[in-house]
Amino acid sequence: MKIYDELVARGLIAQVTDEEEIRELVDNGKATFYIGFDPTADSLHVGHFMALCLMKRLQQAGNRPIALIGGGTAMVGDPSGRTDMRKMLTVDEINHNCECFKKQMSRFIDFSDGKALMVNNADWLLGLNYVELLRDVGSCFSVNRMLTAECYKQRKEKGLSFLEFNYMIIQC
Repeated sequence: MKIYDELVARGLIAQVTDEEEIRELVDNGKATFYIGFDPTADSLHVGHFMALCLMKRLQQAGNRPIALIGGGTAMVGDPSGRTDMRKMLTVDEINHNCECFKKQMSRFIDFSDGKALMVNNADWLLGLNYVELLRDVGSCFSVNRMLTAECYKQRKEKGLSFLEFNYMIIQC
């Protein structure tokens, strides 16, 4: 059984855009793929294990994994599965967590000689200064309260762009 069929049989492929092309790339060790990791703790957990096993298996078949560490997005916080806002981590805490992830992932993935990459989205996101705005100003605004503003209520029906939604924050 080729690797693509193995992944299908294990239920690891749900949707693809061009199955024949992707099958060809994966089976011939020519695929580059990424999996993202949120560094909100200093240790990987059991929930990361399946992703790391998948990365290792695809790498063994000649494919090139990219471990995408969310150092920039961790500065904002993922609201998924949360009832309250996440505790905002400091830059030093996030950097420490990223370094811990790198060390732990290296036990599974071979990063030597460009066989795999580890990239941190902080490297490009933080240069935009957008994260800084979100952390310093965005946390002071309630989306629920903003949506009650007359200017937003009128536009919600027809559609309000994310750009326009940020107008109130920029007014500060």
